[in-house]
Amino acid sequence: MIETIIRYIVIAIVLGVIGEVISHLSSSKTTDENISTTHYRVKAPSVLKYACMSQFILGLIMFLVFSYFYLKGNETVEMGHLYVSSIFGAIGLYGVVWASIWGVKVDDSQLEIHRIFHVKKVLCITDIGQVIIDKKDAMILYDKMGKKLIKIDALSYNYDYLLNLLKSQNIKIIK
Repeated sequence: MIETIIRYIVIAIVLGVIGEVISHLSSSKTTDENISTTHYRVKAPSVLKYACMSQFILGLIMFLVFSYFYLKGNETVEMGHLYVSSIFGAIGLYGVVWASIWGVKVDDSQLEIHRIFHVKKVLCITDIGQVIIDKKDAMILYDKMGKKLIKIDALSYNYDYLLNLLKSQNIKIIK
């Protein structure tokens, strides 16, 4: 029983270190405030990443508190508490990783689409067949064959730059 608790504490510490490394790596990749209109990155809002990081940290704290009471022999704390706090923290960590990886890098007329669990997709602006703006102003990019490439929320950083670029390239935009 104590070996299980120690194993979970080690896992929690490792996840904390991973979260900090991801946070550091993603903060070093941020773009300049003096953004160019031809070279930029459309990315998830920072508030999403920070909310997920807060969830991860809260899950880690809950896990440590429950571990403490579990090791002290408190009868009201069970292994289920440890499982739930671990899962809660892991979901937050997944959100941080997703928000750090997801985005579209624009270099002149070339797009690099980055999504979690997908290979980076590189294409020209001319390869985009149409763009649909849904009722919440999210932009959905489709290729010439009608295959969905990516959905970009209106709150994403540099959303307006990408929309203006697509308009200037005479890409069909449906509202």
